Amino acid sequence: MHKLTTTTASSTTNSAVPAPRTWERTIGTTGRIIETCPPECEDSHANDKTGALDDLTHGYNFAGPQLPVFDAEEGTALVPILAGRIQIDPYSRDLKRRRPHMNFEPFQDEVMECLTPDEFAQIIATIRAHCDQLDKVHARFAEIHDQWTEPQA
Repeated sequence: MHKLTTTTASSTTNSAVPAPRTWERTIGTTGRIIETCPPECEDSHANDKTGALDDLTHGYNFAGPQLPVFDAEEGTALVPILAGRIQIDPYSRDLKRRRPHMNFEPFQDEVMECLTPDEFAQIIATIRAHCDQLDKVHARFAEIHDQWTEPQA
């Protein structure tokens, strides 16, 4: 979102909706614009004081759990999974990016970009169904593990 005027504080207090954050931004070498964050934006925008108009994004990141994953070069390292970002690219030429969308990382550095809420719901349903399948695999694995006897040499 952008406005060409500054935002004043509301006369009523609503703790659920933070006051809009605004700042002046330099576009190129001569352009200036007053930017206003949507209420959901948690970005600091510390590095957004200057730049191209379409470089600006608003949003917030959400973390996922970390799993200890083995890597031949690095050894075992904690790797985040199922993380992402709800984002708005207010100046994108792509209408889909100008609306709130999801950039979802099922696994570190693997990104599913510009998802709609329905697309994200389908991904959640797929993951949930797979977790149900993993529960069945776990039960079978535990059974096999508990019944295992060491072969005689």
